[in-house]
Amino acid sequence: MKRFSLLATVVFSAVLAGAQGFTAPQLHNSTVVGIASGQTAKLNILYPALPAPLLSQAMCAVTASIVDDQGTVLKTQDFQMVGGKTASITLSADTELPAAHAAQIHALTLTPAASPTGGYCQVLPSLDIVDNSTGRTLLHLETTVTYPLAVPLRVR
Repeated sequence: MKRFSLLATVVFSAVLAGAQGFTAPQLHNSTVVGIASGQTAKLNILYPALPAPLLSQAMCAVTASIVDDQGTVLKTQDFQMVGGKTASITLSADTELPAAHAAQIHALTLTPAASPTGGYCQVLPSLDIVDNSTGRTLLHLETTVTYPLAVPLRVR
């Protein structure tokens, strides 16, 4: 009975959201990583260009955020991106974190649907941890689409 109730709630919510013309944004998340004094987190976003002759490419709205392990947004910025371009935000542990100068963080990017029926810009976010004294990248993390999840097609 609990499974049916959960399924009914999900189906009803999806129908209600669809009836209101709402399409949820797409979320990308990285895994959690530690940042400490002397380091900077850099969230990079690439909006790949389409190859010729498919030159008609829409502007892409992206909200990029660096979030701590408690869900607090430490830094965020909105971008309007053109195909083939990149954007980034940085968070310095020395100047932008509380007195401890250390935190567990992850990258979060949000891309609104391109139209009321869905479809999203295909962006490629990644999170780097950089050593401030050398400029060397210590860690590079790719992100994964975490919402909406692609439902695999079952063939019988």
